[in-house]
Amino acid sequence: MLPEMTALQIGHCKAPAFAARRDAGLRPIRFPAGAALIRRTALGSLLFDTGYGAAFFTATQSLPERFYRWTTPTRLLPAESLERQLSRLQAWPDLVLLSHLHADHVCGLFDLARLPPVLTSREAWNALQQGGRLATLKAGCPELVRRRLLSLKPRFIEDYPTIPSPLSDWLSGPCYDLAGDGSLLALPLPGHGAGQFGLLLPQTTTGPQFLISDAAWSRAALRDQVPPPDAIIRRLGVPGDYSRTFRSLCALSRGRPDIGLWPSHCPEAFS
Repeated sequence: MLPEMTALQIGHCKAPAFAARRDAGLRPIRFPAGAALIRRTALGSLLFDTGYGAAFFTATQSLPERFYRWTTPTRLLPAESLERQLSRLQAWPDLVLLSHLHADHVCGLFDLARLPPVLTSREAWNALQQGGRLATLKAGCPELVRRRLLSLKPRFIEDYPTIPSPLSDWLSGPCYDLAGDGSLLALPLPGHGAGQFGLLLPQTTTGPQFLISDAAWSRAALRDQVPPPDAIIRRLGVPGDYSRTFRSLCALSRGRPDIGLWPSHCPEAFS
């Protein structure tokens, strides 16, 4: 049977519309914290990212971390918690893949009553261990969240075998075969945060899907080829790398319209 993907929204934040695309205005809009549950894979059930959780609000109670919550006001309804949504689906992940280690992608993990094994990139893990409290905050991961992450013993994407990428016409870099059968492929998407990876599912019950994390903030921005402002990119990443990845995804969306693209904060994708 083919893998089945279920999109989840684990809370949301509000930020100016131009954070997603440089031609938008100052009007605040909702940015969902998207995650995805992929069932019926060779690895069992896989969870891609975990959204917000109680750990985020605990970690941003005090200054200077409070600025994170002030600049991007965040809300997580009880019914949106990762634990409750998984319970409603009667599903439990056998493995969690964290695309990168920013707080809005990892905090839901710590709401789970039982932590599954975690998979992330070695580059992101090494970067997490660098710098002090302010540097950690500027890198998108408040200190208390960082400490909880560092208590884990993750597996690393870079330790998996590589195969020729089915997207090599658009994206450069290695393609990691997570399941050993070509059904779950991790692809680097540099530019936003350290060691960011996307997850390509060449076949699912609804066609091929590509979870692209924060390599873009909306499907509309990719369709219109309008990236975020450099100032937004620079705050959490490398503008040159981000621009190259973004242009590649724009070309991919035109060249392979059959592939569903899932930016983690896209209201169209995670509504």
